Amino acid sequence: MLSLSCISAAGLVAGPARYATAPSRAFVRAAVAVENAAPAGFYWGYDSSDPAAELVEPEPTPLDRLSFGRFDASSDAISIDEVHTAQANWASAIKTISAVHAEGGDFVDMAATAAGELYGYGKTNVLFKPTKATEHPFRPTAEEAMSYFVGAEAMKNDAFKGEDAGFAINGGRGWKDVTFRNHQVELLGDSAIAMGDYVFVDATSGDEVRVEYTFGYRKVCGACAPSTLSGLCTPLQNEDGKCRIFLHHSSVYAEKGDYVAAAGEAAGQLYGYGHTDVLFKPTKATEHPFRPTAEEAMSYFVGAEAMKNDAFKGEDAGFAINGGRGWKDVTFRNHQIKCYGEVAHAMGDYVFVDATSGDKVRVEYTFGYKRCGDGKVRICLHHSSAKKAKAAKA
Repeated sequence: MLSLSCISAAGLVAGPARYATAPSRAFVRAAVAVENAAPAGFYWGYDSSDPAAELVEPEPTPLDRLSFGRFDASSDAISIDEVHTAQANWASAIKTISAVHAEGGDFVDMAATAAGELYGYGKTNVLFKPTKATEHPFRPTAEEAMSYFVGAEAMKNDAFKGEDAGFAINGGRGWKDVTFRNHQVELLGDSAIAMGDYVFVDATSGDEVRVEYTFGYRKVCGACAPSTLSGLCTPLQNEDGKCRIFLHHSSVYAEKGDYVAAAGEAAGQLYGYGHTDVLFKPTKATEHPFRPTAEEAMSYFVGAEAMKNDAFKGEDAGFAINGGRGWKDVTFRNHQIKCYGEVAHAMGDYVFVDATSGDKVRVEYTFGYKRCGDGKVRICLHHSSAKKAKAAKA
């Protein structure tokens, strides 16, 4: 507790107490007495031993930088404005985590602070199915959620490596904006459900990605609540009265832009780019028959237009999307497989079924597979060739 000594009553005039003359900095410093120990984290703002010291602004805390909106802790009912506040807080968290990562700051700490405010982990069960999670689609614990948001590498989570690239930092590219567009919001007393879509803007390219969501928010406030069994008061789990997420399901809508992200994620799982040299000769590549880099492989799979690769335009129509027609089935037929320790080779043919016409296309392949440093088997050799149709007789 602080006390500030003023001059005697004889020196005061009518009205609020004040100094008769402007006190020096040294006088003010001397007049301040600390009656009790300062609380943890208390910051004076200047060197009190030096009267001429400049005031120093303390570094903003993660919560200061997040600038989250507040909730009405006096009521256990969730209002539509509080749903909007919860959504604005979530969007702010994604943008702030991306910004801190781009600055080289502690984005993991920022994400942990945000998650503690946004999600109900530790206070209630949380049902979380993230957008890009496939091998581990459900994240019931805070640690698994953090792995998804900041990446398995940052969380040292070997089980999730190769899947969790860090959604909150967009795999390193960052997000510069997030816009919620609610389809409908249902208010259910101390909980609420919101369904709609949000649009993410890539901080590097400016591309927009649309994702569909269902969020569930829950708020309980006060010191206790009646038990449904005994009618007695029982402690509440979310006693600070904040809206927190107990349900979060996101899914990517299949539109332009999304298939590129899906292909990039699949390529990272399937091919050894970044882990080992990859020998790749695609089926339909002629002017640029060899693709030693991940970018060149992506151009072949999703098309030069989608990858903004002018050098490959006219050649790369997007094999993975069949030039826009799509594939509805692929069947591998191995001729022979040979295993040589950490490497294996497979030769045979696969049959692709056109999603538009139903026509079948047979392509011959040789694949080489190698176990990478993370323990996962990925393609290190891929040679495909389509059998040419016979020319018609004259």
